[in-house]
Amino acid sequence: MKTLATTALLLLALTGCNKDAPATAAPEPAPATASSSEQDIASARAFLSHIYAGYHPDAGLDAILPDDEVYAPALLAAMQANSDAYAGEVGYLDGDPLCDCQDTAQDLRQLSFDIQPLADGQLRASTQLDDPQHPLQLQLTLQRQGSSWRVADIATARAPSLMQALERDTQAAVGRK
Repeated sequence: MKTLATTALLLLALTGCNKDAPATAAPEPAPATASSSEQDIASARAFLSHIYAGYHPDAGLDAILPDDEVYAPALLAAMQANSDAYAGEVGYLDGDPLCDCQDTAQDLRQLSFDIQPLADGQLRASTQLDDPQHPLQLQLTLQRQGSSWRVADIATARAPSLMQALERDTQAAVGRK
């Protein structure tokens, strides 16, 4: 008899589980800025990982991404204008601005970036590598280019803005001609 009563209670409880749940208000969506900032930061991290995947001593030149997959059009244009101003000679850029180096003597694949949103939809990605032989301190300004990110400017200890340094150097080179 006790088993029959337990079974009946169990059936009643299960029957109640099949009833439709009362309608509730849909949860409020999270603010778009918070959600998109998290998504932007995650996609920017993936972009930076992709860039720096080829930065290690054993990598060949083919491991480095093409410039148009790395730099924003305005920075590419400033680089090209500087190169044109020097007509085949070495201009302002005498190394790789992404590592602030001549060649990759370090393994930069594991660089970690602190990424912060900027007011204009861009992101600031900062990193520091405390290597006594090859210290590195970079701040990359990232901007959207279609569905991806591109480097719009680079700040180092030597130059607080690669874009501005290129523009000044190009003007000086053109003025000397």
